[in-house]
Amino acid sequence: MEVGPTCHYMMGGVRVDAETQAATVPGLFAIGEVSGGMHGANRLGGNSLSDLIVFGRRAGIGAADFAEGRTGSPSVDAAAVSSVIDEAFAPFGREEGYNPYDVHEELQETMQALVGIIRTGPSSKRRWSSWRNSRTAPPRCR
Repeated sequence: MEVGPTCHYMMGGVRVDAETQAATVPGLFAIGEVSGGMHGANRLGGNSLSDLIVFGRRAGIGAADFAEGRTGSPSVDAAAVSSVIDEAFAPFGREEGYNPYDVHEELQETMQALVGIIRTGPSSKRRWSSWRNSRTAPPRCR
């Protein structure tokens, strides 16, 4: 059986208010590994269930307070949504620059070869040297 490095969990990313779990986007509430801060980066600590119960309750109360008294449906600016979608997909359609698929493949090969569970100083140096000398590494990584 092959065992290799992988993405175990996503650790954070959505910035939230600690008391209400409200994100910076009005009406969006986040908890668990998707939320930023100590509790978003805590998944592997073994207390994720208690985190979800505590912060899920806070998010529910925050969402209920946010929704109370609101009428109608929220509106979304279609041009803003289209702009964000275009920006997100731009790297996949460009003719010049780094191809995201090539970067992903080379990074995956490097991780498989040089970033195992047991790491040593020499393997870490080879890993960074490999990435810096990569054909797909962005200049700021070299």
